[in-house]
This record gives sequence, structure tokens and C-alpha cells, in this order.
Amino acid sequence: MSSSPTRFRHKALAALLAFALGGVGAHRLYLGLRAWWLPLAVTMVMVPLLFGVRNWYQTPPFFIAMVPVVAGFVHALVLALMPDEKFDARYNAGSVRRNGSGWDAVLVAIFTLFVGTTVLMTTLVLLFQTWFEHSLGLAR
Repeated sequence: MSSSPTRFRHKALAALLAFALGGVGAHRLYLGLRAWWLPLAVTMVMVPLLFGVRNWYQTPPFFIAMVPVVAGFVHALVLALMPDEKFDARYNAGSVRRNGSGWDAVLVAIFTLFVGTTVLMTTLVLLFQTWFEHSLGLAR
């Protein structure tokens, strides 16, 4: 999974990177995951398609760009709530240091639930609003 197994990775930092920069895959790069660039590629292809578009938040590129963002929030929760032993076995296999996370991972999980749920629900509302407007012929 990683190219340098002796490098120590902090669980709370990985979760925080997934929370803040999950849409560009920064946490995947930090963890040494393969295809770390995939969320970045999706975001970089979709975001320029939104410039200059009226109601950009109701376009297919916006909804596609939100997939890696929401996936980043989900991965942040998975990382923050993963037991330290399991995280170390997966991402710190060659390191002698071990994670001893406490409130830092808990706080990242709480903020991720709050912000991630808000972003997901807003995206779903916009998606259904756009779908209903187009299906009823009310599209602007």
C-alpha cells in the first residue's frame, strides 16, 4: 500500500486531511494509497466546467464534482473511527511508533458528521430540485 513503510502516519491528521481536502485526495496521498490522484482528477476536470455558467449548482459537473467531496467526508469518518490498532496495521505496518489517538480523532469525527451531513443533504436537495424542475419543464 505504501512506498515507504517506515514513515509514521497520524490517524487524526489523515482524518483531518480527508475532512478538509478530501475532494482533491490529499489524505490519500498522505496515506500512500494507490490512485491518490483520482479525486483530484475528477475535481480538476469538473470545476472549470462550472465557470461562467448560470445556476452552476444545478449542472451535472457540479454533482459529479461533489462525489469526491462527499467521499472525502465518508473516508474521514472511517479513518477517525477506526481503532488505532487497525489503522496502524494498515498504514503504519513498518513503523515502530503507534497511534494513541484520543479527543483529536473524536473532534474530527464530530465536525465531519456535522459538515459532511450538511454538504451531503444540500447536494441531494439541489439534485432533486434540479431533477424535478427538468421533469416538470420548469428549468430556467
